Amino acid sequence: MSDNNSANKWTAKRIVAIIGIVLLVGMYIALFILAFIFPANSFELFITAVGGTVGITILIWLMIWVIGLFTGRHTIASLDAMTSNQDHDKYGNAVPRKPSSYIDTIIFDIGNVLVDFSWRQMLADKGIPEDLIEKVGDATVRTDIWNEFDRGIMSHEEIIDKLCEQSPELSEYIHMGFDDFKGIVKLRSTSIPLIEGLKKAHYRVLVLSNFSKNAVDTNKVEMAFLDYVDGGILSYKDHVIKPDSDIYELIIKRYDLTPDKCVFIDDTEKNVIGAIRSGIKGIHFQSIEQMMDELKKLGIKRI
Repeated sequence: MSDNNSANKWTAKRIVAIIGIVLLVGMYIALFILAFIFPANSFELFITAVGGTVGITILIWLMIWVIGLFTGRHTIASLDAMTSNQDHDKYGNAVPRKPSSYIDTIIFDIGNVLVDFSWRQMLADKGIPEDLIEKVGDATVRTDIWNEFDRGIMSHEEIIDKLCEQSPELSEYIHMGFDDFKGIVKLRSTSIPLIEGLKKAHYRVLVLSNFSKNAVDTNKVEMAFLDYVDGGILSYKDHVIKPDSDIYELIIKRYDLTPDKCVFIDDTEKNVIGAIRSGIKGIHFQSIEQMMDELKKLGIKRI
């Protein structure tokens, strides 16, 4: 909003306020004088004063509503007056113009937010030739079958077999790289301090992630941040994955969340959109600095 627009807006408010004050004061003076001239009618004049006060207030409210209707601005008289102090970001999140602390729950994705998804480094460490790493990635982590690890219905071995059936020429390397997920994630140094800071500021911290059992079981040290959060959902345990609406509804119900008091942070945009469709505010994670800036815009206290 430009300075000129802000000035015009405040000028209009002052004019309406002055008109209201002048009308009320003028009415009180007139009625006070009449009460001296016609003392027998004092009660009727008192009732007139009360009625006039209410009537002028309603008139001012209607004036503000009409101004808002024709200017397209939210005002205190708008039907959705509770959002009158809010703008909206590109995802439709309500953003306070003056930051407030109405958010009470921060929900984090895990991969590429709290930990690095380091499948390339894992394959290299397990001896996969450098010139085959991307090919193996195309045959595994970039396929729809990969989602079954996160869904947690099929066994790890069954999914590996399906991946090998789909790319038999790479089966040796698929087994070599993914028979276990040791090293597939690396804990970010910022994650635990971030969680601790949010909790010290009295926010509830949850996780909501597409994650496999094998990745958790074989990376205990790298998943140490789970000991610091207040709970959450790992997809393999409940057999639901993002961006399906069921997973967002599940976390809302399980933790008795008020959706518009929560913000969900994920590096995958479609997952953020899925959360927003369930009423949760969303941040598309791109960097720690960008995330912190967007949390600040949503009114999150200094961590």
